[in-house]
Amino acid sequence: MDYSNRVNSKKGSGGVADSHETNVHTRRRLKELLTTQVLDLDNDPYVFRNHLGLLECRLCLTTHVSESSYISHLGGKKHQLNLEKRRILDKKFNQRNQSQNKNIISNDSNVVSISNTPIRTWSKIGLPAYKATKIRDPTSLSTGVLIKVEYPQLVKSQEEPLFRLMSYYEFTSKNQNKMVSFLDKEKKGEDPNGFQYLIISAEPYENICIALPNKEIDKPKEEGEMSDGYWWYFDRDTKEYFLQFIFK
Repeated sequence: MDYSNRVNSKKGSGGVADSHETNVHTRRRLKELLTTQVLDLDNDPYVFRNHLGLLECRLCLTTHVSESSYISHLGGKKHQLNLEKRRILDKKFNQRNQSQNKNIISNDSNVVSISNTPIRTWSKIGLPAYKATKIRDPTSLSTGVLIKVEYPQLVKSQEEPLFRLMSYYEFTSKNQNKMVSFLDKEKKGEDPNGFQYLIISAEPYENICIALPNKEIDKPKEEGEMSDGYWWYFDRDTKEYFLQFIFK
């Protein structure tokens, strides 16, 4: 037999394929892959096209120049092995979360948290009538403020109004803009950081905000305790709420 055209081939092996035959085989294989599999880039969670127009596999961290190359990668050993590893990790993660949720439900069913606290919503009927009066302590001559708010239509579910002292940075950006416009109009452009703000809330009325001097208030160290210069009272008969603060 003539072996002159079969370089480096062994007798009976059929010869070594040249570059032309290799390209023909590669094109035939890619054609079969494209006809048997449809590449859906929108639904594939592991593929994306980068800024160079190349396809990248997030799971295997590989780059592919064409869709046929990526399809060939999908059927490869590396991608299939990484898929199996990801499936095992997801299964362990889901089992751990399910066990933790069961323990939380069984052991902490009576614990109040953000997830099991219903959101309170109501139809607001407007601002209540209120009055702020400057006062002075007859003993220490320290200045203070006495606030009276009327709530004639206070709902029965709320025992009494709530109040809180806040700084300018605790407001949302929308409320900060409102506060700046108010100070520009009433206080002639004073710095909003030079005040502390008293927020009083009661259903179904809108919250009211009173700008107080940014001075330290003389109040007890214990949270929720009252004193002669720091107290609040709600008259259930007249539906009037009183607050008094004395500054140091």
